[in-house]
Amino acid sequence: MSNKHNDYIYSRLKDMDCFHKTSDNYSTGGNPPYHRHDEYEIYLFMKGNSTLYIEDNCHRLSPNDMVMIYPGTFHRNIVTETSSYERIVISIPEEIIGTLSSEQTNLDECFNTTADEISKIIHITPYGLKRFTKIADNFLTALQSDEYGSDLMSVYFFTELLIYINNLFQNSELKNYDNIMPPLVIDAMKYIEDNLTDELTLDRLGTAVNYSTNYLRVQFKRHTGLSLREYILEKRIERAKKLLMDGKNVSDACLMSGFNDYSNFIRSFKKKTGIPPGHYAGAGR
Repeated sequence: MSNKHNDYIYSRLKDMDCFHKTSDNYSTGGNPPYHRHDEYEIYLFMKGNSTLYIEDNCHRLSPNDMVMIYPGTFHRNIVTETSSYERIVISIPEEIIGTLSSEQTNLDECFNTTADEISKIIHITPYGLKRFTKIADNFLTALQSDEYGSDLMSVYFFTELLIYINNLFQNSELKNYDNIMPPLVIDAMKYIEDNLTDELTLDRLGTAVNYSTNYLRVQFKRHTGLSLREYILEKRIERAKKLLMDGKNVSDACLMSGFNDYSNFIRSFKKKTGIPPGHYAGAGR
């Protein structure tokens, strides 16, 4: 691997959100809002209590559950009890995975998604937990160090981490948790997804899911932390990002993601992403 490759990878690693934390009095509060990232997120729940929301799914996790959350996927984690809470979170930019792969070892394998997948959840063994934790801690220590060689060690341990993540997901059965998300919220999310280019008023949504608008509004906010208006805007921005990355021009991306006002689209897109839509595709490559 060339020096330029190592320097590029190391610079991307330094920008990632990665940590191993144990908190004795940690609490998210009752209703943190949904959020999403442009990277994969590996979340290892080790100790405490964790209710994980991913799009229209809600699961109560068990210790030693490992979750892979795909880029652009809405999610949030609720921790309401203040018992000891331990977790490891590793963010992984998509482009780094391919950069570190070789002809013999394709590190993309476990990250490939089917059309209906929004996440993957596995339960790892005590041995798997011990080994993953050791590799992750070695990576985080190197990443936070200024010692000679720490940059190369960061790239080395991160590569080892990717290899082991692939091994874990390829050799473990995916867990099928009961979805405890209320059907009302699921139905509203599916209706929004299927009709994103239409005018989505609160009255129309209430009629579609057969509930009063006030009850729908309150329940949706309770289970996502977002208002319906905020959620619809986020979904439209996410669709516009995908359209732009697929080569659509700004005008087409505007209409195909449900924005009827071009100026509002430009303003909303830049506010959410920090980049004008005309520059987004180039910045993402």
